[in-house]
Amino acid sequence: MKCAKAVIEIVGEGRTELGRGKSPDEQKPTRPNQGVLPILVHTLCGKPNAMLVKCRKHSSLQGKTRAQKVQFAKRQAMYNGSAGMVFVVDSDGDLKGRIRELTDGRNREHQQYPAAVGVAHPCIEAWLLADTDAVQQGLSLLNMPAVCSEPEKLPAPCRNRNMNPKTVLCDVAGKSGASRQEISAQEKDHIATAMNDMAIVRERCPLSFAPFADEVEKHISPLF
Repeated sequence: MKCAKAVIEIVGEGRTELGRGKSPDEQKPTRPNQGVLPILVHTLCGKPNAMLVKCRKHSSLQGKTRAQKVQFAKRQAMYNGSAGMVFVVDSDGDLKGRIRELTDGRNREHQQYPAAVGVAHPCIEAWLLADTDAVQQGLSLLNMPAVCSEPEKLPAPCRNRNMNPKTVLCDVAGKSGASRQEISAQEKDHIATAMNDMAIVRERCPLSFAPFADEVEKHISPLF
């Protein structure tokens, strides 16, 4: 059943994924206009005006394993009266293992409650790199950036500190060299906001973004 207004609880790893808002205990539902995950979920659902989000870090949740954290997040969202829940982590190179953990946690209880899970491979910056038009627009670049057409094949930051989606994004933004610094969460929000063609991201990130998009379109989009 479609809702006039629906709150989606979104669980991720940090400011890039969730935005720069207050702590979960202080947070009220807000528009999905900051944080890569709220912005992308909103776009995948057709940018409904009825969507509000509450975000929290998975590290703040009860449970020792990722499966337990997903299980708890889903239960908590349901008890909060939220319409659905989205839970995403980076793969850090272990895509299959983390998908298995998140799916297991989601499926343990309350089968009918709308919940989508996803694993960004190797990290969420790979999804941002998939849309070069959005990168150019989001970073206000004069020229079209030359980036890897298969960003999921880049190594995880924990496995290669000098060449990974985070550092490639820095290089594209002109922040390369010894003093290289990660681009800001706000700049990543700008890229995510400019990502309107989800088919391109699906095509260039078939291992992780495409399954996540399917999850959102199956479990969350029907709410709107």
